[in-house]
Amino acid sequence: MAEQPVKNTITWRCVILALVLIPPNAYWSVHRGLIWGGPPATLSLFYNVVFTLFVLMLINLLIQKLVPSQALQPAELITIYVMLSLASAVGGFDTIQVLMQVLGHPFWFATPENEWQTLFWRYIPRWLTVSDTVVLEKYYSGDSTFYTASRISTWIKPVFWWTFLFTLMGWVMLCINVLIRKQWTEYEKLTYPIIQLPMEMTGTGSRIFSHKLLWLGFGIVGVINIINTLHQFNPVVPEILIYSKVQFHEKPWSAMGQIRLRLFPFAVGLAYFIPLDLAFSCWFFFFVWHLQSILGAAAGWQNLPGFPYREAQSSGAYLCIGLMVLWFSRRHLQQVMLSWYTADVKIDADLPDSSVPAGKSIERREPMSYPVAQIGFWLGTLALVLFSYQAGMSPWVAATFTGLYLLLSLVVTRLRAELGHPAHELYWRGPDAIMLTAFGSKRIGTPSLSVISLYWGFTRAQRGHMMPHQLEGFKMTDTQTVFPLKWLSGLMIFSIAVGTVASFWVLLDASYQLGALRARWGAESLQRLDHWANFPSGTDIPATIFMGVGFFITLVLTVLRRWWIWLPLHPVAYPLGNSFTLKWLWFSIGISWLVKWLVLKHAGLGLYRKMIPLFLGLILGEFVVGGACTIVGLIFQVPVYVFWH
Repeated sequence: MAEQPVKNTITWRCVILALVLIPPNAYWSVHRGLIWGGPPATLSLFYNVVFTLFVLMLINLLIQKLVPSQALQPAELITIYVMLSLASAVGGFDTIQVLMQVLGHPFWFATPENEWQTLFWRYIPRWLTVSDTVVLEKYYSGDSTFYTASRISTWIKPVFWWTFLFTLMGWVMLCINVLIRKQWTEYEKLTYPIIQLPMEMTGTGSRIFSHKLLWLGFGIVGVINIINTLHQFNPVVPEILIYSKVQFHEKPWSAMGQIRLRLFPFAVGLAYFIPLDLAFSCWFFFFVWHLQSILGAAAGWQNLPGFPYREAQSSGAYLCIGLMVLWFSRRHLQQVMLSWYTADVKIDADLPDSSVPAGKSIERREPMSYPVAQIGFWLGTLALVLFSYQAGMSPWVAATFTGLYLLLSLVVTRLRAELGHPAHELYWRGPDAIMLTAFGSKRIGTPSLSVISLYWGFTRAQRGHMMPHQLEGFKMTDTQTVFPLKWLSGLMIFSIAVGTVASFWVLLDASYQLGALRARWGAESLQRLDHWANFPSGTDIPATIFMGVGFFITLVLTVLRRWWIWLPLHPVAYPLGNSFTLKWLWFSIGISWLVKWLVLKHAGLGLYRKMIPLFLGLILGEFVVGGACTIVGLIFQVPVYVFWH
């Protein structure tokens, strides 16, 4: 009797395997992020997850040869990838790793001189922090162990509540993704450039590993990483590093500051999948922002404190992108609202959707029904507001903060789905920065600001964001498998909770051994609070005006793109032109754009497709060989070359 084919669906073995892999990945992320450098979760595509997926696929190839019926199927590999990505996101450098440094800082570093006890101790919720200085002593000094009854019992309460908060946030984000998934994926057909490699790796019948060009790119980048790692051990070995700096010393050109020319092979590979106009816009707007500084210096505007108000302009641009995304999705969202009244809302004739037969519900293959998603969103958002209110925020601050954070989460998800930037960050462009600029610390008040300071972990830069990984998981599942998306939704929420606990555990274990890891991130947040409490201020009028300028420029770019589709200037790239990550990545994106432009212009789409494996190899080689080098560094506790700063 012939063997029955293995069903391509989620199984208990892949869930258990993912849960087993979450703690070692948390250890890898924490120790690379806070001790040795090169944190995986500051990239859009996490190299620790790609490395783990690659190793699993090698093992799976062996199983396919020996016991074909037991080999992991695409649905199982995707499930593992998505669960590890979400666990790594919530435990990443710009989430729990920064948050952890804040929880004991206001109590351990309080002195009679800084008067923190008088200024804001009474406003900091004890159920979210640790105030016991006896427990904190060894946390900051190290040479001890976390595994004592008093320390575990002290930390377990704040860990529980932060786990609850992140899981709740993950649920609300999941509901938002359900509501916008069809619009972005099926109507607008966004390309999701970031997940092209994992989709190729997990695809049914994928032959990507049989391409010689992939192994060529893999080998070139792998050799570079190995040589640079050997250079770390023995400087006699020459380092292969394509890096230069340009510095102008004459005015007004000196206002540009330092321009870095650094080639990151993985970024060249990822940028190859960015739409041509978007890739052009990234490096174009990088120079537009520098041009602002030059013109400001020439006109004497540099005397204005904060000019050209980069953070404010970027914040205004992100707000505009978020509102435009909602506006252009309004017809789909109207249909979603109609699902409250009928279970079979027909597809609008003007909204192309060839994948859904006529007369079928728009909820086909959705992770959950639209009414459930809407109820989940509103109740979850209300719960987030109540959480902040219970922590000490005033009602209006809690509601505004939550609304802005979710809007910016939508923006980050859109940037990744449409642009696919190799790394993104919103440093000092989060809801706290927007509110401080628009309302001022005096109006917000020290009680609310004290809680906002505790949220620094997930508002600081938002590089390891949970929401885009959820939507990308749905995209991979919808493209590569046939099982319903709702089967993956519960695992997403579960992996966030498990990833949160695992990351806290690794952090506490390492901190009590080595001393608080990078405690300066706690100082970064508390020094802001100290300044707000001692020097309350009103609305920053110049910064608010420039926030409006950023909003207006983005709006104009959006309108122009609607009028002239051929216009190569894309509004979503405008605020990224001023980001810290683009200062490092603009050159790599520019090189990739130039290669792609030449290929498409002179050879056409055929050669472009043939070269895809080469650029996938650049990413895979950097992540696998470079990732392996970081593991060697962790095992032997030595510094090694890290391909991402």
